Amino acid sequence: MDKLISVVASPLPFIILISIVITVHELGHYFVGRFFGAAVESFSVGFGKSIIEVKDKRGTRWRINWLPLGGFVKFVGELQAPTDHRDDPREAGPIGKSYTALGPFKRLAVSLGGPLANFVFAIVVFAGIGMGLGVPDANEVRVTEVQASSPADIAGFKVGDVVLTAGGREVATYNDVTRATTLSAGEPVLYRVLREGHEIDLTATPVERSEHNDAFNVTEKVGKIGLGLENKGGRIRVLNPIEAIGYGFSATGDAISNTVNVLRRLVTGKDGLDKMSGPVGIFSLTDNMTDVAMGQKGVNFGERLAMVALNLLQLAAILSIGVGFFNLLPIPVLDGGAAVMCLAEAATGKEIPEKVQRVGLTIGLACLVSFALVITWQDIGRLPWLVALLGHN
Repeated sequence: MDKLISVVASPLPFIILISIVITVHELGHYFVGRFFGAAVESFSVGFGKSIIEVKDKRGTRWRINWLPLGGFVKFVGELQAPTDHRDDPREAGPIGKSYTALGPFKRLAVSLGGPLANFVFAIVVFAGIGMGLGVPDANEVRVTEVQASSPADIAGFKVGDVVLTAGGREVATYNDVTRATTLSAGEPVLYRVLREGHEIDLTATPVERSEHNDAFNVTEKVGKIGLGLENKGGRIRVLNPIEAIGYGFSATGDAISNTVNVLRRLVTGKDGLDKMSGPVGIFSLTDNMTDVAMGQKGVNFGERLAMVALNLLQLAAILSIGVGFFNLLPIPVLDGGAAVMCLAEAATGKEIPEKVQRVGLTIGLACLVSFALVITWQDIGRLPWLVALLGHN
């Protein structure tokens, strides 16, 4: 019965995940735009034809569309795609100002509202987890094993060392050491350890290894230095509201920093596009995550469902940060591209010609579609059933 439910409901976690993240993003644009009095033509969850549509008293169409892979908010007079047209402000329509009438700095704020909402959402989720479930903490993180001839051995690590910092960040649990190591394959990482009362700086260069992630049932390439670690005096500490907010900011900041690091390694050629995932990869991840949680033995159905919900919420926070950061890239069609155009208009005192905007949107859209196709093809090639089929042949 559980297997049947898993198969039938497998797309549901993915749809919920994407809908939450995109809706949060678009609500960010919507509320900032409404704050400045912009007229909103429509707010849509998904693409294509509407399944459900209602119009509010300001003339905005609120829509749930049949293809649940994103969403958008459309302001009156806004160009989002090369084929868009600008509405005649003299025609009757949604109540408010035309998007172009807002001025460059207000439009800049609207463009940044979406990514900001994504980051705020992540902060709230992490803070809620810190208050509700607590965060891992330890008195110290001690080295229990140093593999012979490993980067850690070459760097001079010794059993009994207490790791104080990793990659310039203080260490609270061994997960902090893991995070500093896994995303730095081929690059030296500085670790500070306490040995016999003295602090010592050690530099090790992680090597890339394939590792199976049991939590999500995926195999990923990560950096390793050959250390065994344990948390001494480990515990789960429930945070008070002030601590939780700080933890939310810290966890979100760390995730943004990791995203910047991944992008840097992609640009410099230290990592390939296999480090990235598109909709197919995210669907596979959520499906695996759901299967692992629902397959827990000795746990009742309600507890397993709660585990799926918690994992999905954490994944939504992480994905929300990725979506927010990606949208800040200065590419036409993305929020970062719109922000650059607003700044250019503010600097020159003249609106960017509509023809130039359309050319930019066309180029940006072509780049995004090409990138999406490459990532999707890569994701398909990593699907377990396809890998098994190709291996068999």
